[in-house]
Amino acid sequence: MASDMTLKEFVEQHSQERVAHMMGMTQGAVSQMLRSKRALFVAVDADQPCGYRFYEIKSLGRNRAA
Repeated sequence: MASDMTLKEFVEQHSQERVAHMMGMTQGAVSQMLRSKRALFVAVDADQPCGYRFYEIKSLGRNRAA
């Protein structure tokens, strides 16, 4: 995880359109993800067709505000 970066940092280096293509979704979906408060990250992964792995870190259980 040390070399992983946030989705926002990754989009700053590339573009929303290019990242959307890598993820197999629309630019609008990437824009919504960037505006959300979700913990979204990107890691280099040679096993993936685009060379990157996109993932989210989420809490389990009832760890959300009531």
